[in-house]
Order: sequence, then C-alpha cells, then structure tokens
Amino acid sequence: MKKAAILAGALALVSIGVVMVAGLTTVWLTEEMRAFGLVMLPTAIVASLLVRYFDWRGRMRRNLRAEHDAHQDLEKVA
Repeated sequence: MKKAAILAGALALVSIGVVMVAGLTTVWLTEEMRAFGLVMLPTAIVASLLVRYFDWRGRMRRNLRAEHDAHQDLEKVA
C-alpha cells in the first residue's frame, strides 16, 4: 500500500476511536471533549478524501505527461 492510503486509513481509525471513546465516556468527560470527538470524525474523513484526491490527481498528471512525451517522441521519429 502507498503511504497516502496508510495515512488516510490511520486518520480514519484514530478519529473513529476518538469518537467512540468520547461517546462511551460522556459521563466522565466534559462537553468540550465530546464535541471535539464529534468534530474529529468529519475532519478525518475530509482529510482522507483529500489525500486520496491529490494522490489520484498526481497519478493522472504523471500518466498524461508520459503519454504526451510518448506522442512527442513519435512525432520526432516521423
């Protein structure tokens, strides 16, 4: 797996863990900590989606550049 996918998965798991712990221990924790846990989940989801988007975009740009370079090489030969 790529580092970006591992990072996105780790962010998602940590945020889910934070939300679960904050939800299970609401009796002991303050309201601010519970709110922090509830904000962490959407933030981690957005972060993981951004990591995947920029990884996909980078791969697409590399492929387009490779095709463009191959096309230029073919024109030079012809």
